[in-house]
Amino acid sequence: MKILRIAVTGSAGSGKSIVCERFKAIGLVTLDCDIIARQVVEPGMPGFKKIVEVFGQKMVQKDGTLDRAGLRHVIVEDAILRKKMEDILHPQIAVEMVSQIENAVYKKEKAVAVEVPLLFELGMEKQFDVTIVVAAQDMDLVKRISKRDKVSKENAQKVLDLQMAQKDKIAMADHVVINTGTMAELFESVDNLFGKIKKEFLTN
Repeated sequence: MKILRIAVTGSAGSGKSIVCERFKAIGLVTLDCDIIARQVVEPGMPGFKKIVEVFGQKMVQKDGTLDRAGLRHVIVEDAILRKKMEDILHPQIAVEMVSQIENAVYKKEKAVAVEVPLLFELGMEKQFDVTIVVAAQDMDLVKRISKRDKVSKENAQKVLDLQMAQKDKIAMADHVVINTGTMAELFESVDNLFGKIKKEFLTN
């Protein structure tokens, strides 16, 4: 069975998760690479062991799980350690993502929407039939990250600075969903876009 693979990407704070929630509501299977990233570093998984080898036992909390806040701080501040972390995680995320796409149950639509924050940075766009960038105003991105992660606007900007510029993602994407209005407007944009994509890929 051919499954239509849709990648949803965008800068931190753009609204990727909300767009994927809407895809789920209209009948698509949805996956999130951030959740997959957590799954591949659960205690006992190869990713967990490798991270402890590289970053040391100090990154393990008392309950035996990874200290995510500590790791996030390290990878934001240190480019070399960030690269080491990416080299451990990204291949495992890619393999697990493909496995989950292939093993999902497709009821309503023969399509999956996968939230992939670093889609273009990792060259993962080749694994999808359609790529969508969710875009918002730069100042809104900073505000949303600051609120979501409970960090200063300066730290929120640092997170954005680590990522590919929004304009570059837009230039590489097949479609753009603008998230600058109300939730209803965003949902309408997603519904209309899926109607277009469905006509192109899923109509016999």
